[in-house]
Amino acid sequence: MSVTQEQQATAGERLSRPIVRAVLDRDHQALHDLLTSRWVVEGTMRVPFAREAATIERISPRPGVHQMVAEVDGEVAGFIELVTYQDEPRHRHVGEINLVATHERFSGQGIGRALMTSVIELADDWLDIVRLGLIVFVDNPRAIELYERLGFEIEGTLRGYGFKRGELVDAHVMSRLCLRGH
Repeated sequence: MSVTQEQQATAGERLSRPIVRAVLDRDHQALHDLLTSRWVVEGTMRVPFAREAATIERISPRPGVHQMVAEVDGEVAGFIELVTYQDEPRHRHVGEINLVATHERFSGQGIGRALMTSVIELADDWLDIVRLGLIVFVDNPRAIELYERLGFEIEGTLRGYGFKRGELVDAHVMSRLCLRGH
């Protein structure tokens, strides 16, 4: 379960645990910096030197797309995007985690887990998503381990899926099923 800022303030805790919330207009610059950072570009299909306007367009609200940030002490520490297919009758039970990105400075501090847990809760408890999938580069063992701990399984490997540092890179297709009530 995600923890809101109000819950933490009520409990008298310092704001050091990640707060997961919807993307706000004030996040544009921080998200552009995050999504164009070398750390994020290395682990995603993003490319370096993207224009800020392209990032703002990328994070603009769209039907069926749910975007959240993890915030630590007022700073954007991560981003996640869930794509759903609400207008596709035979596919509306599927959600794709299109991007998970954490700030390098917050690596290993539970940001990815907080974002993933919030998306899983959204998918399972509010959107009636049965199949939740994602694609992850095979050279990202920390992410793969996290996804496996959260119930995702490797379904297959996409050979030569991405291009990184001048070479083709394989990626795993992973998913989890939530058949509760189905």
